[in-house]
Amino acid sequence: MEKLGKLDKLKISGYKSIKSLEMSFSSINILIGANGVGKSNFIGFFNFVRKLVDKELELYVAQLGGANKLLHFGKKTTDKLNFSMLFTPNGYQTTLIPDDKDGLIFKSEKGYFFADMIDYHGGTKEYSLENVGGKESKLPNKAHTASPLGHIVGYIKDWKVYHFHDTSKASPMKQPCNINDYYSLAVDGGNLSAFLYFIKNNHDGSYNKIVKTIQRVAPFFHDFILEPDIANQDMIKLRWKHKGSDLYFDANDLSDGTIRFICLTTLLLQPNLPTMILLDEPELGLHPFALQILASLFRVASNKTQIIASTQSATFADFFDIQDIIIADTKENATVFNRLDEEKYKEWFEEYSVGEMWQKNLIGGVPNYD
Repeated sequence: MEKLGKLDKLKISGYKSIKSLEMSFSSINILIGANGVGKSNFIGFFNFVRKLVDKELELYVAQLGGANKLLHFGKKTTDKLNFSMLFTPNGYQTTLIPDDKDGLIFKSEKGYFFADMIDYHGGTKEYSLENVGGKESKLPNKAHTASPLGHIVGYIKDWKVYHFHDTSKASPMKQPCNINDYYSLAVDGGNLSAFLYFIKNNHDGSYNKIVKTIQRVAPFFHDFILEPDIANQDMIKLRWKHKGSDLYFDANDLSDGTIRFICLTTLLLQPNLPTMILLDEPELGLHPFALQILASLFRVASNKTQIIASTQSATFADFFDIQDIIIADTKENATVFNRLDEEKYKEWFEEYSVGEMWQKNLIGGVPNYD
């Protein structure tokens, strides 16, 4: 698969708690901050863009409660939502405004090709999509790698925000799923068994890495039993074998942390990684040793994709370099994001880890009661 590039810069104004944002991205981007500062709004923005590219914006805006809920402090305060993205070397910009039915319509939509990568504003060619008053994007429906707009579409169509939080008996990851549902891992792990079945039968090396990594955190785990249901060959359920036993177990016999770790390991060690992996609090329910392994998986995967993850765990933050960290805070009722300057915190970093500096409020990202 051809490399489509990566997200280098993002500008947002007027989206939920984000009044104004301009941020550069690296391969690993870890958001830390207090509850309620807007980390989830930022992660959720990427879902918003994905829905725009998939031409499902009108429905998605309605599902989120309308334009008044999406615009920063509502329509009376914010009259438009604007964002632009730079992908090496392509760019995309759009402005959306509310209509009289509390939806969002396009005021403008453009694509760019940047010859000079140093000057974000110095695009040498503009592709106006002439989308004024439209309810859906006019970007191409499919990825055509020969064109800048196709590159943009191909990149964004991979964006998903993964939540492996639901581990109840009724959770999708514990239910049987269609064996042919293997194109990509579902955001809730609902097709985990079918996805693993496909990897096992087509990518032996990746499958073995997944199994061995799970065994490091769960030594009792021997292997998955991935076979179609005898009564219905179109369905498959997650089953596994315990070391030293001939008995078969299913997902309900795994602890919450173990099944979440299985989902995360499968996501990060899959043979064909998406262009970006977005995770909201992946540390939930994981042992500190599992967090260490997870951070290592982040670093391995970041050689082939970008990772953006929010976390509430100082322990998890400890496993990353200071340049990987983005601090989320609030200022004047708006979310602000700051990437840490390694040189500025060099002396502190010699004495404390990232997590310790966060807990000591040396880098921000803690509740502000002023």
